[in-house]
Amino acid sequence: MRLLLVAGEVSGDQHGAALVDALRARVPQLELVGVGGDRCAERGLRLIAHQKDLAVVGLVEAIGKLRFARRLIQDLVAETRRERVDAAILIDSPDFNLPLAKRLHAAGVPVIFYVSPQVWAWRSGRAKKIARIGRAILVLFGFEKRWYEARGLGEKVTWVGHPLVDQAADELRSPVPRPEPGRGRVILMPGSRHGEILRNLPVMAQAAEKIVSSRPNVEIVLIKADSVSDSLLQEAAGDALTRWTLVSGPHLALLAASDVLVVASGTATVEGLLARIPMVVVYRVNGLTFFLARRLVRVPHIAMANIVSDLDTGLRTVPELIQHDATAEKIAQEVSRFLDDPALSQITRERLAAGAADLGAPGAAERTADAVLRALGVPDARSSVSILTAASIGEAPASHGESCAPGEDLQRKESA
Repeated sequence: MRLLLVAGEVSGDQHGAALVDALRARVPQLELVGVGGDRCAERGLRLIAHQKDLAVVGLVEAIGKLRFARRLIQDLVAETRRERVDAAILIDSPDFNLPLAKRLHAAGVPVIFYVSPQVWAWRSGRAKKIARIGRAILVLFGFEKRWYEARGLGEKVTWVGHPLVDQAADELRSPVPRPEPGRGRVILMPGSRHGEILRNLPVMAQAAEKIVSSRPNVEIVLIKADSVSDSLLQEAAGDALTRWTLVSGPHLALLAASDVLVVASGTATVEGLLARIPMVVVYRVNGLTFFLARRLVRVPHIAMANIVSDLDTGLRTVPELIQHDATAEKIAQEVSRFLDDPALSQITRERLAAGAADLGAPGAAERTADAVLRALGVPDARSSVSILTAASIGEAPASHGESCAPGEDLQRKESA
C-alpha cells in the first residue's frame, strides 16, 4: 500500500508518527511519501518537504508562504500520480490541506482527513466541503463528532480519540519528584514555531523575572520543542535563559509534578490538561491576524484545555491572556494566584481531569489505523473503531457550543 501523508505541524508530525506505527503493524509493506517532520521521516516517510518549511502562525503570516504552498501542492499531486498512491492522509494544517484535498479529490485520490479543521470555531461553511471531499473524517475530540452530527454531516466522521492520551499514560508511569516544601516550579512552554517563540517568549521571560524576584525559591523551567533552536531561544529570552532549567524531550511527568504552566495556546494546553497542571495561557499573533480572528472566530475560549473542560458552564478553567492582555504583569499575577492559593489549584486540576473525558480512551493510534483501512476497504481491518463512544469512557460533555481558539486553526494554527 502506498499513501501520501501530509503533516504540516509539529503536533501533526507526532500524530502522524503514531499512526504510521499502527498502520505498519497492520500493513508491513506500507510505503509513504509526503510532508512531515523528523518523527515521520524516521518511520520511513519520504519527504517532499519538511514540515518546518510549511508551519506558520496566523493568517497574515501565511501570505508569505503562498507561492511555496502552491508549488508544493502541485508537486504533491504530481507525486501521487507518479507513485500511484492508494490514498492521502491529511493531518491538520487546513489552510494548506484543504486546497490540496480539492486537487487530490479531482485527481481521483481518496482523501482522509485526520484531525478535522476546526470548523466548529470559525468558517463553519468548510464542513460541507470536507464531508463531500473526504472519504473519512477522523476527529480527536468527542464534541467534534457531535458537532458534525448535529448538522447532518456525521456519516463519515469517526471519533478516534487523542493520541496524547497514550503518550501521557506512558510518561506518567515514571513520576518526577515535586519541589521540596517551600519551593515551587513554574514551567514555560512558548510554542514550537519561530514566530510563536519571538512573540511569546520575551513576555514570558519578563513575567518569570517578576515571579522569581518576589519568590526566590521558585524554579523556572523552559520546555524546548524539538523544532526550536537554542539560538532562537537565546534571541527571545536573553540573559534570563541562563537562570532557567532547559528541558527537551518527554515532559508530561515534569508538568504533573510542577505548580503552574505558562503556555502558548495550542496542543501544549492539551498536554497541560492531561498532566492536570494549572495553566496561564498566553498568546500573541500579528496585529492584523488578531483583528481578523476577533471577527471570524465565534467561540468563547482560545485554549483547547478550556474548551473541553467548560462542561457547558461558560466558565474558563484556566486564564487566557491574549494579545494586548498578555503582559508580564498580568502573567505574573495569574501565576501568583495559583502559587498562593492551593484550593484554587486543586479545583483547577479537578476540572481539567473532568475535561479529559472528551479526549477518549487510550488506543487512539490503533483506532485511527483501523478507521483508515476501513475507509479504504482493506480486508480484515480491525474493528476497534467501533468501541470509542461516550458511554465506553464515561459520558463526555454533551456540547461545547461553538468553542475554540484563534490559536490553532488560525495559525494553522493554535486552537482557532
